[in-house]
Amino acid sequence: MNKFFLTSLVIGALSVAAAADANAWTRTATGSGPRGTSSVTATGSCANGSCSRNVTRTGPAGNTYTRTGTISR
Repeated sequence: MNKFFLTSLVIGALSVAAAADANAWTRTATGSGPRGTSSVTATGSCANGSCSRNVTRTGPAGNTYTRTGTISR
């Protein structure tokens, strides 16, 4: 269930970035499960036909995974 929630959050955040023009956004979420608490933070912005985003996930063991990306028209 937590994976579904976190995945939905990231997909929703990326959809906002694709539709927005010259806007910045931030989304955060935390989920708790049998192994502990995980969190995700997604940020992004669009300007001049280019959108970028940064997603950082932290697992229950404290491991952090960051993914960044940019797309241009």
